[in-house]
Order: sequence, then structure tokens, then C-alpha cells
Amino acid sequence: MPAPDRKPPAPPTVLPRPVERALHTLGQDISAARRMRRLSQEDLAQRAGASVSTIRRMEDGHPGTALHAFLRTLQVLGRLEGMTRLMALESDDLGLELVKVQLPQRIRTRGKKSGERRSAGLEESGETISRSDELEGF
Repeated sequence: MPAPDRKPPAPPTVLPRPVERALHTLGQDISAARRMRRLSQEDLAQRAGASVSTIRRMEDGHPGTALHAFLRTLQVLGRLEGMTRLMALESDDLGLELVKVQLPQRIRTRGKKSGERRSAGLEESGETISRSDELEGF
């Protein structure tokens, strides 16, 4: 009987050292948070909807652990909000600085004629226009 066609095993993932260290630290922190809450790996796995081996791999800092497993685990541990705050756009100092650098130095109006026509037309009809009215709904 011929052997079924199987894919060869994937080569081990090579990660940059800072990423490896971050995964390892995150795994240790999850393990400590679990133990501080007096949860076994089995309890955490059940509550997070994951297998015990997934929790073990996560706590060991295994690079193949799915992000959703980390997020569900953080939710069970009551730490998910901290992760979302960490990644909030207003917390991205570098990103905000890069956007700030690309802002134009000045904004030019399209020309006085269009603004003058609009004001003149309103004045002829007996209406007056204020500066705050021009920006309303902007």
C-alpha cells in the first residue's frame, strides 16, 4: 500500500533575537499571571478555549503559537485591555511623529474670488455670513 503524500515538515522559524526575547518574556508573564490567579494550565486552557499544549507552548515562548490564542488567554487573565491600549494609535509616538513631519508647512486658499462671490451673494440676499458659519459641518 503506497504511503499518502505528506508535506515535508516546515523548517524551524528563525526569529530576530529581540522577537525571541519578547516571546519568551511574554510567555513567562502569562505563566506568572496564571499562577497568581491560582489557575492550572488545564483551567486556563479550558477557559481560553485552547488545548493544554497550546498554553504550554505559549508559556514557553514558542513562535508558532497563534495570536488569537494569546489574545484569548489575555482576556481570561483580565489583561486584554492593556494590550489594546498598548497598540492604540495615540500611543504610537513614532507614527505620530512621522505623520507630523509630512504635514504641509502652509495651506493655501483656492483664491479670493470664490470666497468673495459667496459673501457677496449672501449680502445681496440680505443674509450675513460669519466666520463660524463658513466652517460649520467641516
